[in-house]
Amino acid sequence: MKNLLFFDIDGTLITDDERHMFPADAAAALTAARSAGNLCFINTGRVRCNVETYITAPGFDGLVCGCGTYIEYHGRVLHRHEISRERCHQLAHICRECRMQAFFEHTDVAFYDAGLDMPYILPAVDSMQQQERPMPGDIDAPDFRFDKFSGWFDETSDVARFRREIEKDFVYIDRGEMAWESGEDGRERKTAFFEVEPVGYSKASGMRFLMEYFGVDRDAVYAFGDSNNDLEMMEYAGHSICMAGGSEACKAAADYVTAAVDEGGLHQALEHFRLLS
Repeated sequence: MKNLLFFDIDGTLITDDERHMFPADAAAALTAARSAGNLCFINTGRVRCNVETYITAPGFDGLVCGCGTYIEYHGRVLHRHEISRERCHQLAHICRECRMQAFFEHTDVAFYDAGLDMPYILPAVDSMQQQERPMPGDIDAPDFRFDKFSGWFDETSDVARFRREIEKDFVYIDRGEMAWESGEDGRERKTAFFEVEPVGYSKASGMRFLMEYFGVDRDAVYAFGDSNNDLEMMEYAGHSICMAGGSEACKAAADYVTAAVDEGGLHQALEHFRLLS
């Protein structure tokens, strides 16, 4: 074994656009890196059920999912963190009261709050239904639960109260601003995307767990990302790579900025760090 390589998904392994494409040359580069003796892991904010088969198809040694709350190696679960159902229900109602529209993510299923009249999550709900992966919308259901959550807020949201309510046991990550145009009134609304993970858990904590598991130090660890939620992982790794098109903060934190994933960026970076032979 040579090194541990950790890869974000969106914008790193696959294109961060409507294509969601995993380029063939990127898959080939990963295969070559593994053949050279490196261990390759997906390291994502997505929970396990939201990592589609086409993403894992090129072959990985394992996955760090849900911001470090779930760790898998060669199909075996090494670690899993769970939140009590009571706390899950409580937090879901805080989201509703603060008008924070959340995508509640559990290892096995994803939920949303159908009782909150905000439109931002509806495309994701429709997409899941088209994939025959229903997303339940009842936050009071007995089986409602999550490992972490992410979502949207706008000018009607009480972000300050929301952050106060969760700060005891969760970390808030601001993923940045985007524009959304209403299909009904045509008015552009400024919204922002956020992510929430349990205190003590992150993409970096997942890396740390596997470093201890395999007995390697930081110099043998490489992190590939593009977004603000990759910053902690990139700062913790011995070597960090940001994809072209990544956030300015991510680029500033990286040791190396490579090309976009659909422009040969993964191969370029792996070759730069001599991880292909």
